[in-house]
Amino acid sequence: MKKLLLLTSFLLVIGLYACSNEGEDSEIADLAESNEEKAASDDAGFSESEDRDMSGNQNEADGEDTAVDNQATNQMIIKTGRISIEVSNFNQATEKIRDELDHMNGYVVQSSSHKRGEEENMYGEIIVRVPQEHFTSFMNNIESENARVLSKSEEGEDVTEEYVDLEARLKAKEAVETRLLSFMEDAEKTEDLLKISDDLSSVQSEIEQIKGRMNYLENHVAYSTVTITIQEKAISVPEVQSQSELNTFAKAQKLFMDSLNFLLNIGSGVVVAIVGLSPVLIPLLIIGLIVFFRIRRTKND
Repeated sequence: MKKLLLLTSFLLVIGLYACSNEGEDSEIADLAESNEEKAASDDAGFSESEDRDMSGNQNEADGEDTAVDNQATNQMIIKTGRISIEVSNFNQATEKIRDELDHMNGYVVQSSSHKRGEEENMYGEIIVRVPQEHFTSFMNNIESENARVLSKSEEGEDVTEEYVDLEARLKAKEAVETRLLSFMEDAEKTEDLLKISDDLSSVQSEIEQIKGRMNYLENHVAYSTVTITIQEKAISVPEVQSQSELNTFAKAQKLFMDSLNFLLNIGSGVVVAIVGLSPVLIPLLIIGLIVFFRIRRTKND
């Protein structure tokens, strides 16, 4: 009887163990199937995300190409010109240049003038700024204003690349500024606030420098710089006693002095001749006097 109970207990244990193994195998199979489904779902999601990223990158590339094309068509050129002219009247020439500037919405940056030479002809230099669209016409108008052009030059500097680089740097610095401001709002410690404040001041200083350079480039692209050198034409007039202008009194004085100098030159020549030839002239004079008196006495007798 005991043997029968032991055998029955043994068979029950074996049966329970077999059932538990089947449950575990079923759970393992279900878990594997679930993992496979999740992996497939993740692969599908990754594929869709990758497609979206590729599409986004393509759109960004297209946008960059468009931006590059727009920049290529909007080049920033700084134009400068130099021209040297000779005029008959300095004041009239400068007045005409100022009138031309007013007509073209330009302005004078610097002006200087002075007299030079013995004749005290006027000489000066004017630096002006004119809108770039009027640069060529302004240079041509200066040539046509009864002026003889002595020299002329025009230059152009392409600053497009520098300006685009400044724009990119400005955007980056402004993004850093925004992040620092947000960090400052969330900061709780005094040390953090001080550190963020120092960094923010440095970034804002760089932003101001970049904006200043961009404004400089924009202004010099919009307005061209022209340097005009003006010299008054020298008038050829005969000099009288180191005077630059002739008048009636000066002419009379000059003629009188010329006549007096001529007579003095003749008298000086006669005196020099008499003194120089005296060794010869004196004996000839004595002989001539003796002959003269003898002839006269003979006639009287």
